[in-house]
Amino acid sequence: MSEHSVSYAELVDGARSSEKRALDLLKHLVGFPSVASRDKSSIMECANFVEDQLKRFGYATSQFPTKGSPIVLGEKNVKAEKTLLFYHHYDVQPEDPADLWTSPPWKATVRDGRIYGRGTCDNKGPLVADLFGMDIIERALGELPVNVKFLIEGEEEVGSEHLRDLGVAKGDFLKADGCIIEAATATPGHTSEIECGAKGFVDFELIAGGSPRFPRRDVHSGLAGGVPNAAWRLVWALSSLKDESENILIEGINDLVAKPSEEDLAVLREFGEDMTEMIKKDYVLSKTLLGRSGLDLLQAVYMKPSITICGITSGYQGPGPKTIVPSTASAKVDFRLVPNLTARKAEEMIRAHLIKKGFEDVEVRINGVGYDPARTPVNHPFIRMIQQLSNEVAAPARVRLVPSSFGCGPDYLFAPHAPCCMAISETEMYGTNFHAPDENLPLSSLTNIMAFAATLAERLATM
Repeated sequence: MSEHSVSYAELVDGARSSEKRALDLLKHLVGFPSVASRDKSSIMECANFVEDQLKRFGYATSQFPTKGSPIVLGEKNVKAEKTLLFYHHYDVQPEDPADLWTSPPWKATVRDGRIYGRGTCDNKGPLVADLFGMDIIERALGELPVNVKFLIEGEEEVGSEHLRDLGVAKGDFLKADGCIIEAATATPGHTSEIECGAKGFVDFELIAGGSPRFPRRDVHSGLAGGVPNAAWRLVWALSSLKDESENILIEGINDLVAKPSEEDLAVLREFGEDMTEMIKKDYVLSKTLLGRSGLDLLQAVYMKPSITICGITSGYQGPGPKTIVPSTASAKVDFRLVPNLTARKAEEMIRAHLIKKGFEDVEVRINGVGYDPARTPVNHPFIRMIQQLSNEVAAPARVRLVPSSFGCGPDYLFAPHAPCCMAISETEMYGTNFHAPDENLPLSSLTNIMAFAATLAERLATM
């Protein structure tokens, strides 16, 4: 640490003194219904507001225009040796189903020690906290110990389709000595998790329907013996993708997927808790899928690809009977990817599989460009520094290190330019209802993220 270093406790005090301003800013941000797939005017208003806030904090700013939502960039270059990059997003999930919210999704509401509203946890709250965290360390030291960059996009929830355009046009902006993806924090006395990468992702629809292969309209089910049923055709196509033991049946997948390294397996063995019980408790299950537990469950969640049916639509779904042969059927499916299995390769393999299995009549419609998988080695100095800081803050609770998030994100665009990670506390992992009604963030998390970000900047400067 430099001679100008400040203690974590001092930075916590600084964070507490900034709580009201941070909370006010977050409340304002939540007021923008910035759903990228729907609210274009709110997206633009939110992007402009975010840029204005960066300017207020002293950042040189710009907006990178795209065919979708603009990307907001902010930078403070203090001629330091090291550079810290924060990736966030200002777009959010839709509020649906709106009737399940206790309070309005676009009006931030504080109750029982939490702030409720769409985006409070994912990802407007952490964005606000990181902005204040950099302000706190700058005030404490008199200047920032590192150069700081913010990249804040508006399409994360719809696949970051245009973010790669920035990577091509402004690749130098992505260069840094460390990159925080969406969040970095730890909570005293609470388990934390450091994720050194993210799975890739392809979202697609399978669609059966359309004359002359299927009837031009729904048909009386008495003719089921003579009319092709789009719902059955779709079900059979879906069942060709995976067996009952969760094995993906697409030819070549197992040969392509990278095997876990010894370092990856070592950190999974040190996980320290049975994820089986965590899943059963949080989702009120009698058992996990296939009764998985221990290292087997951890590898399935963090290290292996998965194919998931997210929704199926066909025929009549109203009350009472309606005896028909459906003329159309569709399913929304996601494919979670791991290293060596890129989004483009996954799409090619899905299409080839369905043709080989005789389902050339089932349409494959890819939504967005998808994400490629990415990982930073678990023994990288930046990762180990984050782990050490998390251990200090969370003590005596455990800090878990995992090779990858089970979720996806645009890490693959940053990983070639900087070591990347997300570090989250169980206070942000459980009970925050992200992507669901009553999304929320504990008020204490704002303070913790601010103090952690401030300390992280100083540690990186001396790494």
